[in-house]
Amino acid sequence: MLVVLLALVPIAVILILGKVLASLKLLSAEGWIGLERITYFVLFPALIVSKLAVADFSEVDWRMPTALVGAQFALGAISFVGGALLGQGRDRLGVYVQSAVRWNTFFALALALELMGPTGLALVAIAAAVMIPTANILSVVALMQFSGTPVKPMKLLKELAVNPLVLACAIGLALNITQLRLPESAVEILDLLAQGTIALGLLTTGAAIQIKGRSAPLATVFGWSLLRLIGLPGLAGLLALSLGVSSSVFMAIMIATAVPTAVNGTILARQLGADAPLAANLVACQTVLAIGTISAVLWVAGTL
Repeated sequence: MLVVLLALVPIAVILILGKVLASLKLLSAEGWIGLERITYFVLFPALIVSKLAVADFSEVDWRMPTALVGAQFALGAISFVGGALLGQGRDRLGVYVQSAVRWNTFFALALALELMGPTGLALVAIAAAVMIPTANILSVVALMQFSGTPVKPMKLLKELAVNPLVLACAIGLALNITQLRLPESAVEILDLLAQGTIALGLLTTGAAIQIKGRSAPLATVFGWSLLRLIGLPGLAGLLALSLGVSSSVFMAIMIATAVPTAVNGTILARQLGADAPLAANLVACQTVLAIGTISAVLWVAGTL
């Protein structure tokens, strides 16, 4: 557990630094949004393409995506049923589902690099190739369905087609499968862009965390956050063990599912008419709690 805690220290420091810099107004709110967009539309896709294009899929078969996607669908369903049984409003149900299936990929990449080195980074990039499209589909469908907006298949496909992360996954996998080699200069450009992804992604994540404006009772936010932080790695871990994945793949699965939900879920909730303050509360609570839950989850995973 000490190794995990030490690996989490630099991540926590950068998250806190992002929040402090935002509080000091070193950049305007628009400036932070600009940095977030650069990371989302340019740097992160560059990292995904560069890693997936050369990733070794020899140790990664159908069992890894099965465990990851299976856990996302299962926890999404549990969140919906639980919210409905507890009488939560329709504008909240989609937010709970989104919180269950989304993950902070910057956090996962940084943690994988600290704990597993380049191998972990590559495996989490592979996890991103299946989890990002799944999270986007489930989130958009849930938010639209429960906010009263009809879910139109063509609109959903359009949302996915223009998503930079989904496009990056598709390009990276296509390059890998076809074994097409990019020009050396293009590889160098992608690598240079990718180098800034994790640090800038964590800084903007920290800056975007909103503690004020609570929408739901603290106990509700706390309980749902624990369900997400323990439930997703728990379900994925059980599936992975039952399928017999390798130790390195198992640890990458645990890292990818143990991190908190993604910050950009708040933006999507606001755009689709859901409870955006609740989405922001869940992001903040999960990010704070994750320092403790990740340590516990990965310690348990290491003993299995």
